Amino acid sequence: MSFLHLLLLTSFFLISALIPLHTIVYAHLILLARRYRTPEARILPRYPHVTIQLPIYNERHVVRRLVRAVTELDYPREMMQIILADDSDDETSRICGELAEHYRRKGFDITHLKRPDRWGYKAGALQNALNHSKGEFIAIFDADFLPPSDFLKKLLPYFADERVGVVQARWGHLNRDYSLLTSSQALALDLHFMVEQRARHAGNLFLNFNGTAGIWRKTCIVDSGGWIPSLAEDLDLSYRAQLKGWKIVYVDEVEAPAEIPVQMNAIRKQQYRWAFGAVQTAIRYLGSILRSSNPSLLKIHAVVHLTRHIPQLLITLQVFLIPLVVRSGVDVPFSEGLALMALYPVILVSAILIAASQLVKKVYGRLTGPLRDVLLLIVWATGISLNNAIAVVHAFFQGDPVFDRTPKFGIVGRRGDWRRSPYALSFVGLAVADILMGGYSVYAALYSFYMGAFYFIPLTALFSISLLSSGLLTINHSRPRIGANKKVRSSKHSVTVFTISLIAAVFTIATISYVRTGYQLDLARGYIVSASDSVDPIKCLSNLEEALKIIPGSGNPVWPLPTPSTDLSLISDDLKSLKERLESVSGQVNNVELYHSVLEDIRQALKVLDHQLRMAMPYFWAGYTQVMAMLLAVAMAALVIMRR
Repeated sequence: MSFLHLLLLTSFFLISALIPLHTIVYAHLILLARRYRTPEARILPRYPHVTIQLPIYNERHVVRRLVRAVTELDYPREMMQIILADDSDDETSRICGELAEHYRRKGFDITHLKRPDRWGYKAGALQNALNHSKGEFIAIFDADFLPPSDFLKKLLPYFADERVGVVQARWGHLNRDYSLLTSSQALALDLHFMVEQRARHAGNLFLNFNGTAGIWRKTCIVDSGGWIPSLAEDLDLSYRAQLKGWKIVYVDEVEAPAEIPVQMNAIRKQQYRWAFGAVQTAIRYLGSILRSSNPSLLKIHAVVHLTRHIPQLLITLQVFLIPLVVRSGVDVPFSEGLALMALYPVILVSAILIAASQLVKKVYGRLTGPLRDVLLLIVWATGISLNNAIAVVHAFFQGDPVFDRTPKFGIVGRRGDWRRSPYALSFVGLAVADILMGGYSVYAALYSFYMGAFYFIPLTALFSISLLSSGLLTINHSRPRIGANKKVRSSKHSVTVFTISLIAAVFTIATISYVRTGYQLDLARGYIVSASDSVDPIKCLSNLEEALKIIPGSGNPVWPLPTPSTDLSLISDDLKSLKERLESVSGQVNNVELYHSVLEDIRQALKVLDHQLRMAMPYFWAGYTQVMAMLLAVAMAALVIMRR
C-alpha cells in the first residue's frame, strides 16, 4: 500500500469515525429530554420593571402586528418600557415612528431608537438599546414573533432564583403548513426545542438563548460583558453568561409563535449565519470551556453543541472522497469497515424518528403524521449541508461577513405571497456549488455501483437528490429583475421555463450522444450477442470481426476515474484474443470435446464482454462533454428565469 493510498484511506476513516460521535451525543440528548420536567417557579413579591427590546431592520410587513402584540401583554403598563431598536433604511423607520407616537399617546412608555449606522448589526442594536433600558429585566422579540399575552407573567417568576440570568420560551410556528419547505423547518425547530433544549435543561448542561422569545436579567448581560459583534450574538452571550456561573432556564410550556422563512434563498442565508456564528463562538470559548471546572459530560456536550455544523463539512468531504476511495481499491477488512461506517445515516434517521415520536401528541396527533416531515427534513438538512460547510470554512479563516437578515413577509397559515415583496432575495451564488456537487454525487453513486461498492449508494444518492433540489429551488425562489413597467410573474412560469429548457437540453444532448456513440456501441453489442449465441464458428468469427471494426481501440468513457471493466482498449484486446482462439480451434472440428469446450468458453467470455459494454453505456450518455453541456443548459435556463 502506497503512502498516498494509506493517507487517503486514513483520512476517509477518520472523517467517517467523527461523524457518528455527534449522533451518539444526540441520542443521549433524546434520553435526557424524557427526564425534562417544567421547572418550579416561585411567586414574585412584586411586578419588576421590564424593558421590551424589539430589534427592527426593514420589517414593514410585520412591525405593526409585533408592536400591537407587545402592547397587549397582560402586564402593568407603568412597569413596562418598549424600545424599537430600529436600524432600518426603508419606510419601516417611518412606520416605527408612527407606532411609537400612536402608543405613546395611549400611555405606553415606548421609544423609537434610531442609530446612525448598523455597527455590530443586531448585537450592536441590542447593546445600544441596553444603554437606554430602564428595566430590571430585558425581554427580546424579533420582528416576526407574536408573544402570548401572559408571556411576562409566566416567565418572570423563574427569576426569583438569583442565579437565573435567562429564561427561554419555546418557539411556535405561524405558517408550518405554508409549504413542504416550512413544514420540514418546523420539525427541525421542534426537535431543537423539544429534544435539545429540554435535554440540556434536564441534564444541567449548557444551553442557549435563541435570540428571541426570552427574558434576560439586565445585571447578567452587564456582568457577562454585554452584547458584542457576532453572527450568533445570542449563542455568544449565552456561553459567556454560563461560564460566569449564570443559569439559563428553558420553559417548554410557554410558546411564542413566529414566521418560518418561506424563501429558499433566505433560508440559505439564515443557515449560513447560524453555522458561521456557531463556529465563531466555538473558536472564542472552547478553550475556556475545556479549562473550566465544569463536569466532563457538560464539556463534551458543549463541544458538540458549538461544533454541530462541522459534521456537515465532514459529510461533504466524505462524499467527495468516495470515488477516490473506491478507485484506490480496499481490502476485505477495510471494505467491511467502510460498509459499517456508511450505515451512520441510518442511525441518524432512526434518532430523528425516535425524537419525532415525542411530537406526536402535541403537534401531529398521530404516529404517522411526522413521517412525511421527517423525510422532508432529511432531504432539506442534507441539501443545506454544502452551504453550511462553506460557512464553517469561512469562520475558521476568521472572515467577517455581513449580517444578512432573514426577511419576513407577514405570512400566516397557508396564505401570503412573498414574491411581490421588495424583501424577496435575489439569486444566491452558492446554488451553483450545490448543483455542481450534486452532479458530482450522481457520478459518485454511479461509480460506486459499477465498482460494486453498493454500501456507498444510499449516501451518494441522498446527497445527489438533496443538493440538486436545494440548488434548483434556490434558482426558482430567486427574485426576478423588475423593470419600471414590468410585473412579477408567477413561480409557475419560472418552473415551466426551467422544465421546458431542461427537457429540451436533455433530449438534444441524449440524441447527439446516441447518434455519435451509443448507436455504434449498440451495434457492436448486437454482433457480440450474435457471436455468443452462435454455434457456427464461421458466423461467430464474422460477428467478432464486425464488432472489432466498431469498438475503438483505446479510450474509456468513465471520467475522471476510469474503471478497468469499461476500458475500451482492454475490451478490444479481449475480443482479438477470443477471435484468435476461435480461429485456432475452428480447424479442429474432429476433436469434438476440445472444440465444444473452447467454443463454450468463448461464448461465456463474450457474454462477460457484452456485460462490460452494457455497464459502459451510461457513461457515454453522461460523459464529460455531455455533463458540461448539461450544466451549461441549466445555467442558461437559470439565466432565463433570472431575467424574466
